[in-house]
Amino acid sequence: MRSMVYKSIGVVLMIAVGMMIMAAHHEKESDGLASLKEAFNLSRESWKAADVETFFSTWHPEGRGIHQNAGCNCSVQDADYEKVRNSAQWMNENREHQIDDLDFNIQGSTAAVTFNQTLTSTRSGRERRTAVLQAWTRTDGKWLCLHSQATHLTADLTDMTRRFIEEVWNKGDLSVVDELCAPDIVRTEPPSTGAVTNGIEELKQFVVAVRTAFPDVKITIDRGMIARANRVTAQWTFSGTHQGEFMGVAATGKKVTNTGISILTFAKGKIVADSAMWDPLNLWRQLGVDPPQPPAADSSTAE
Repeated sequence: MRSMVYKSIGVVLMIAVGMMIMAAHHEKESDGLASLKEAFNLSRESWKAADVETFFSTWHPEGRGIHQNAGCNCSVQDADYEKVRNSAQWMNENREHQIDDLDFNIQGSTAAVTFNQTLTSTRSGRERRTAVLQAWTRTDGKWLCLHSQATHLTADLTDMTRRFIEEVWNKGDLSVVDELCAPDIVRTEPPSTGAVTNGIEELKQFVVAVRTAFPDVKITIDRGMIARANRVTAQWTFSGTHQGEFMGVAATGKKVTNTGISILTFAKGKIVADSAMWDPLNLWRQLGVDPPQPPAADSSTAE
C-alpha cells in the first residue's frame, strides 16, 4: 500500500515538474517573441525618424537588404550612412507607410518576419505594394536583422482588374463598382466617340448603357495582364448582340466582335482611371452604319 502511495506521489511530481518545464519554455518563447517585436518596431521607427545610427544597430554586421524589382543589393558593411539618411528623409517626406499581414515565426535563435508594405505617394496618391521577408538572428540575447528581401506585389491589382471586367462588365454587378473604384474615377473611350465618364455614378450609367445595348455582352481577357507599379494593362475581346441604342446608333440585331486594351490606374487600393482603347470604325462597319457624330460640346461653357 505504501509503495503505491509513493508511486502516486512520484507520478504527481513528474507531472508537476513537466508542467513547470513547459511553462518555463513557454515563458521563454514569449520573451523571445516580445523582444523580437521590440527590435522590429525599433528598426521601423528609427527608419521613419531617419535615425540611421539606431536603425543600423538593429542589423547584424553581415546583414544585407535586397529589393528584387529595383535591382538593389546592399550590405550593412558597405552602407553610406549619409546616403541612407537622405534616402530615409526623402521617403518619409514623400511616402506614407503602411504594413499588413505581419507575422513572426521563431525557431530557436532564428526568426522569419514577413509582411506586406504599402507605400503611397503624398503627391500623386500612387501606391506601390511589396512583400517583405526578413531573417533575424538572436546573438547574445539581442535580435538582429540578417537579411531583408522585398518584391513588388502586383497580383492584388490584376485580381481587381479581373473582377472589374468579369463582375462589372460581364455580370453587371454595380455594387462591385463601389467596392473597386474611387468616387472620382475617370473612364475614357477612343477620342472619336467623345465618350468620357467622370465619377462613379456616370461610370455606372455607362455600364448600364452598354449592357442594355448588348445584353449578352462578353469581355474576355486574351492574354496575361501586365502590371507595373500602380497600373495594369489588359488586352481583351468584346462580343455581343446589338439589341439597343449605343452611342446614337439604333439597335441593328447584329452580332459584333471587337478587340481592345484597357489601362487601369490604381491609388489607395481603388481604380482611379480606366483608359479603354478600341477601334470604333471596326464596330460601326460590323453594324453597317456610318460613324456617328460625337456629342457637341456644351456651348454655354465655352467662352
